[in-house]
Amino acid sequence: MPLLHRFPFWYSWNGFRGSQFIWAIFGIFQKLPDAKIIQLPNSFPMIVSERDWISKTIYQGTYERPLLHFLKSLVLTNVMLDVGANIGVTLWHTLRNSSKDTGYLAFEPSKQCAPGLNLVTSHLHNEGRVLSYAIGDTDGNQALHGIENPFHSGGASLIEHSGLRGETELVEVRKLDSLAAAFFEGQSVALLKIDTEGYESHVIDGAKNLLESGKVEIIVMEVSPNFGDVSYLRTIKGLVGARYDWFALEEIGKFKRNPSLDRISLDASINRPRQWNLVLIRVDIFENYCKLKHPIFLNAKNQLQ
Repeated sequence: MPLLHRFPFWYSWNGFRGSQFIWAIFGIFQKLPDAKIIQLPNSFPMIVSERDWISKTIYQGTYERPLLHFLKSLVLTNVMLDVGANIGVTLWHTLRNSSKDTGYLAFEPSKQCAPGLNLVTSHLHNEGRVLSYAIGDTDGNQALHGIENPFHSGGASLIEHSGLRGETELVEVRKLDSLAAAFFEGQSVALLKIDTEGYESHVIDGAKNLLESGKVEIIVMEVSPNFGDVSYLRTIKGLVGARYDWFALEEIGKFKRNPSLDRISLDASINRPRQWNLVLIRVDIFENYCKLKHPIFLNAKNQLQ
C-alpha cells in the first residue's frame, strides 16, 4: 500500500469514527492504485479496483469491519466452509490466527471474483480448495445474475432482482449435504459462513443434515430482509434446537468501534429491518472461548448477568 494511504487505513481498520472524512482528505493527494496487486498493512493481498465497492472498502479498511475482526479473533482447528467467498477476504481473516491444520473449502461461482480469490489462497499456509459451485437446495445448474458488474463484484445472485447489473450465465449448484461425502463427511466444521445475496434460505435447505448433526461449531450468516422474507430462520432454529446461542454481530463504541456479540431471540432476528450478520455458536464452543477469556465472548456472557 502507498505510504500516504497507510495512516487512513490504520485509522479506519482500527475502528475510529470519521474514517470517510479522513479518506476524503488523503484521497485528494493520492488516488487508489487501480488494477494493481497490493498487500494491505494487515497483510491481506488484493487486486485493487477503484470502481468496485467491495475492493474499495476493503482497501480503505471499512468493509465488514466488525465481521472481519470477529473472524480474525477466532482460533479454529477444523475445516472452514466459506459459502460465497467473493475475493477471499472472510476466508483470509478467519485463518489468520487459526491452526495451520485448519482446512478450508471456499465456494464462489462468480468468474469475476476468481482472480482475487486465487491470489488470496495462494498466500495461505492452510490446505484447502476453491470450488466454483454455487451452494443451494439442489444439485444441477442454475442462472447466476450480475456477473462482471464493475461497481459491485459481490452482487451476483441466483435471485434475479432490479438492482442487478452485468451478465447472466449458468453455473453449477450443489447442496452442502451432497458435498459432505466427498469433502468433509464425519468432520467437525469449525465455521460455516454463508453470504449469498438473498439465497441463504436455499443454502439452509440444502444443508439440513449438516445443521441437524450439530457438527458445525460456529455459523456466521448474512441476513438480508431487503431481499425478501427471512422466516427461514425458523427452519434453522428447528434444525439446531437449543444447542446454539444466537447473536447479532454489532459494532460498539463512541470514538473507537469494536465488534460485539449481542444476544438475540428468534423473533427479534426475524423482525430486524436491515441487513445484518447473525452468529450462531454451539454452547460448548461458546463456553470454551469464555474459559480462554476471549473478550468478545466474555462481554456476551456478561449480558446474562
